[in-house]
Amino acid sequence: MTAEDYLNSIKRESVDIDRFLSKAYHADRVENNDGWTYSSELGWVLKDAWRLDGIAQGALEKSKTFYSYEAGGARKIINFREKESRIHSYGNSFTHCDQVSDGETWQENLAANFQEPIENYGVGGYGVYQAYKRMRIVEETHPAEFIILNIWSDDHFRNLDSWRSIRFGCFTSCGLTKPFLRVNVEKQECIEHENLCPTEDALYNLSDMDFLLEKFADDPVLAATLITKQNQKNIDADLVPVSFGLAQSGDDLIESTQLAHATAALYATENIINWTEAFCKETGKKLLVVLSHDTHTVRRDLLGEPRWDQSFIDFLKTKPFPFLDLRDNHLADFNNSKLDVDAYLAQFYIGHYSPAGNFFFANEIRRVLIDWLDPKPIPYI
Repeated sequence: MTAEDYLNSIKRESVDIDRFLSKAYHADRVENNDGWTYSSELGWVLKDAWRLDGIAQGALEKSKTFYSYEAGGARKIINFREKESRIHSYGNSFTHCDQVSDGETWQENLAANFQEPIENYGVGGYGVYQAYKRMRIVEETHPAEFIILNIWSDDHFRNLDSWRSIRFGCFTSCGLTKPFLRVNVEKQECIEHENLCPTEDALYNLSDMDFLLEKFADDPVLAATLITKQNQKNIDADLVPVSFGLAQSGDDLIESTQLAHATAALYATENIINWTEAFCKETGKKLLVVLSHDTHTVRRDLLGEPRWDQSFIDFLKTKPFPFLDLRDNHLADFNNSKLDVDAYLAQFYIGHYSPAGNFFFANEIRRVLIDWLDPKPIPYI
């Protein structure tokens, strides 16, 4: 498949962009685009919505989940909203808490326990770079002393995505353009780039093949995507060069491309962590990094397989701020369980964390927060 063929397969229709641009709430979830809507600076943010993605009702049918937001963009505060929040959380859907309703998130579980609010600025589909940019925007006018940056498995790769649909296909509610990073690992370069569709009108260019070829034909993520979609025996080694500053080596071009992509993605996150650390130091904030994971990643860990991101874990160990890797918490919990791996994970995951999974998240991070916060939450003084 050529770059032009693939771009033609993911170009967007005007009706999709119309839905994405709408800021209105609609009772029909399709017309409401599941709550995702355009942001020039961040690619997208969220608006009030409901989705059919909750815990199962019977054998197959899922229940509805409800999402609403404060004027400043945080997810609706349920517990202790009359108090000022000293803790802000940033990240993707595992921070936003997709698939549970307002009040069932790990932040609200913690708020009820701590007797103080915890503001939730997570947005589904965000990479670490988008979460960092949102943090900079929010903290400029609405600062908090304590910052939780939650990083999910795929978020590293999202740092490099200029157009989400290149890796995910066109049928996602937030599959549009976004701010992104370009890295050259060999040269130790990490360069910030703004959204390639910086206005609402510009989004309609995603249905124009001339625009797509001009902006994305040489995109290294597109190159990596095309290579990994090929049959190994039929790969054209000159397809499009993958320019992460890493040489492709070995007989398996697919495997070496995936390794280069992962190395570049983790390198991008390391830079973002350094930027976040510097920002927190300059502004007198305290930082906590949390690593959350999908069920497949946790499953591999419970089965004793090596961690694909071990270099990033080693990087975090050199930092002065605390971090929590929820794989460690799941492993400790699993070792005290008599369930098999799949039955164990089914307690917590319905794609994202279920209400029970969010309670697990809250209880495990609670142990770290009690020591991190100064002064401690009222129940622990």
